[in-house]
Amino acid sequence: MINLFASRIKIHPLFWIVIAAGVLTGHFWETAIAFFIVFVHECGHVLTAYWFGWTITEIELLPFGGVAKIDPDEAHPFTEETLVLLAGPFQHVWLPALSWLLIETHFWSLAQHQMFLNQNFALLFFNLLPIWPLDGGRLLHVYLEKSFPYKVAYDKMLFFSIIMLAMFCLIVFRFFPFSVNLWIMCCFILFSLYKEKKALSYRFLQFLLALMQREKLGQRVKKIVVQPDMPVPAVFLRFYKNTDHWILIEGRKGKMIHDRLLISAYFSGKLRGKNVEDCRSLSE
Repeated sequence: MINLFASRIKIHPLFWIVIAAGVLTGHFWETAIAFFIVFVHECGHVLTAYWFGWTITEIELLPFGGVAKIDPDEAHPFTEETLVLLAGPFQHVWLPALSWLLIETHFWSLAQHQMFLNQNFALLFFNLLPIWPLDGGRLLHVYLEKSFPYKVAYDKMLFFSIIMLAMFCLIVFRFFPFSVNLWIMCCFILFSLYKEKKALSYRFLQFLLALMQREKLGQRVKKIVVQPDMPVPAVFLRFYKNTDHWILIEGRKGKMIHDRLLISAYFSGKLRGKNVEDCRSLSE
């Protein structure tokens, strides 16, 4: 387990800047406390993911939490995703008790305990905001993925995150206009949303390839009824995560096409055209 953290952990440059600023300005304890809380928070995510057998490729620490990067070829149940995401914020529940116990030692005072409580709950609140890539935004994304097709869920998550970030920026401007750290966080999140929007096409391609290559059946089964002249890419936009799809062409009762066959035929160039009607030979 120690080797898992040592070989994969990475501190984001933004966190290095926050750490350096804290040390140079004489706020050593504030910096050390923030680093410790963020590290424990991310340990919650990683240990839970490890318990479920997920493949963790990298652990990146950020000033407000962290990101455990998972093998993109793996598909995980929604329940596991939710528990892994909640495992980070859950650490903030017991950490105050640890700080209270440390008051009995010589190096921990009531002032440091209060400082610990303030940072602990501030990080918890901030991290649960429904904004990508915070845990709250990721939890929102899991919920949307259960309710909407993959691409639609991603678009809704990004749109909602931008709206919530704008509202948060207004609050910062009104109550904390000179908080450099908060403005740095806002800029970082905005940049993350921009990158995620730019990468959406690539993510969607990864999603389709994972559907095509999966060995196990999905958690759900959905039947999709389409018109014969519907373009195949438009059918892909109706695919859900962790779901087996059976495509029924209108007017051809009883003959359905499985999503893996359709995706495979489309990317291999076996279709005569780009409409669903050209997939008749694929029906099972």
